[in-house]
Amino acid sequence: MELLWLPFSLATIFFYGVGQVLAKESGARISSANYLLILGISIFAIYGIYWLVLREPTAHDSYSWVKACVAAALSGGAYISYIEAIKHGKVSIVGTVAGAYAPWTVILALILLGEVLSVGEGVGVALVVSGMLLFTYRGSNGQNGKTESLGILLALGALFLWGTSAVMAKDAMTDIGQTDFIGVFAVICPTMWVVYWLVSAKGKLEMPRDGNRILGLSILFLTMGGITMYVAFANGNVSIVSPITNLYPILTIAFAKVRLKERLTIRQYAALAMLIAAIPLFAF
Repeated sequence: MELLWLPFSLATIFFYGVGQVLAKESGARISSANYLLILGISIFAIYGIYWLVLREPTAHDSYSWVKACVAAALSGGAYISYIEAIKHGKVSIVGTVAGAYAPWTVILALILLGEVLSVGEGVGVALVVSGMLLFTYRGSNGQNGKTESLGILLALGALFLWGTSAVMAKDAMTDIGQTDFIGVFAVICPTMWVVYWLVSAKGKLEMPRDGNRILGLSILFLTMGGITMYVAFANGNVSIVSPITNLYPILTIAFAKVRLKERLTIRQYAALAMLIAAIPLFAF
């Protein structure tokens, strides 16, 4: 049981790594708001079934429920920021930035959960900050550079929201358990995304003219990745699980290069190398 978090962490890497690329591909055919609406429907259904089947009726105090709601809301906001980010930048870049929330998670874990930062984790923070500076420096790239910078800015917003949500989710699950937290998530996030859809898309429902299979797979992968990640958080130390699940951008990069034919500059390769090198350091 001590290593129960490991297979779920590996499953998260697979689901999120492949799901990001599929989301980029299918998201180009419909608006971000409609994509999140469909994702919300999927999460409400699948997470709801998960909660109904596995829940154990137990009373929890109000504060524990509040923590769970806030953690879910932060994650819901991160999804909005991330989906907008991949509209404005290469998924191999913004996906890596958004996914590199381990340093922020570790910092918050030190403050809120009383965990200890090792030397390796300190070095990892330095590498991630250096990598972020390389990503955000765009020089004279004209309009395309401005567009890519917007994507990176939105990805950074997702980074901080997801990192904060991870720590609060771990804290909440300590009180109410993973099943009840997933049940809270099934209500909070889809509700947020429906509101976002009503405001952003004016309530207009649209589906892609083709590629419905890709859309369905991307939705399924991101939905399942959320479940495996929270099960891993519930069964392991968040300062270890978070860095390991953050390895999914490696799979994203490989899959994006093959499927989307994305190209990176030498500077971006260097920044990616820093981010990837930093992630394992958080486990030591």
